[in-house]
Amino acid sequence: MGKQNSNWQQEKEMSNGFWLRLIVNLAIKLPRWSVRLLLYPIVLFYVLIASQKRKISRHYLSKVLPVKPNIFHVYKHFFWFAAVLLDRVYFLTGKYDLFTISYNHRQEVIDSFVKNPGQFFISGHFGSVDALKTQAMDKHYEIKPVIKLEHNQIVINLMKQLNPEFYENVIAYKGLETTFEIYENLKSGTSIALLADRPIGDSKTLLVDFLGDKISLPAGIFEMVKRYPFPANFFFSRYEGGNRYYVEYIQIKPNPNDTVQMIAQIFADTLALQCKKSPYNWFNFYPYWIEASDEV
Repeated sequence: MGKQNSNWQQEKEMSNGFWLRLIVNLAIKLPRWSVRLLLYPIVLFYVLIASQKRKISRHYLSKVLPVKPNIFHVYKHFFWFAAVLLDRVYFLTGKYDLFTISYNHRQEVIDSFVKNPGQFFISGHFGSVDALKTQAMDKHYEIKPVIKLEHNQIVINLMKQLNPEFYENVIAYKGLETTFEIYENLKSGTSIALLADRPIGDSKTLLVDFLGDKISLPAGIFEMVKRYPFPANFFFSRYEGGNRYYVEYIQIKPNPNDTVQMIAQIFADTLALQCKKSPYNWFNFYPYWIEASDEV
């Protein structure tokens, strides 16, 4: 597919304001199962009209599926994105009882907060970050996500309406000054969640190998992991169909000799492994590669 020719922040939102507001309003008033039925024709509509995103999905799926992806695989990829987006409504309105959430290495993380309450939690646009947030509700720790509020404004505004307090407890990305805010929160015992699979603005990036392609990751996140004296974890909250989510924690302990580049590559390799385990959970419907390994 050649070289990357666009930035994800320049991409149009993969949503339509009218349909998204309709689904949110219905989700508030109707049972989850009935709203999910509406996703089938809505997702079909997007699959039919979003030709560029179909190509991107097919390219990605060709790296993680054991067979050549067809239109049904692409449809499922789109549908899982829509299902996770719908579930945000229920997570943000506190309807956690609708879901079965299982964890891996959860207790080890909880135990580590006795000594280190401020930690990094690093993931990608993989599954549902909101499933991680449910653990914070049991008061084992406080966690603040860093969010670029200017992007995907329709979704952000709707989520603010659903749960204003949730977005009062985030760190808005503001460039370099955000790193100081992150440090101060970590020092005070508040953990930080960061999504590290997309470049942020015009900030410095690192080129890494990912599923046979070359992609750019935000250097600043991995520089903080290297230089700040706080523990770091990768986490992946994957959707498993129906009402099931699975949250996996991976505590990382970089060697003192590891470079920032090496830490970024470790993240990329770990994310790639998660994508192979659960192919339909990675939601990057833009040309994320700098150099693609082959044409799909």
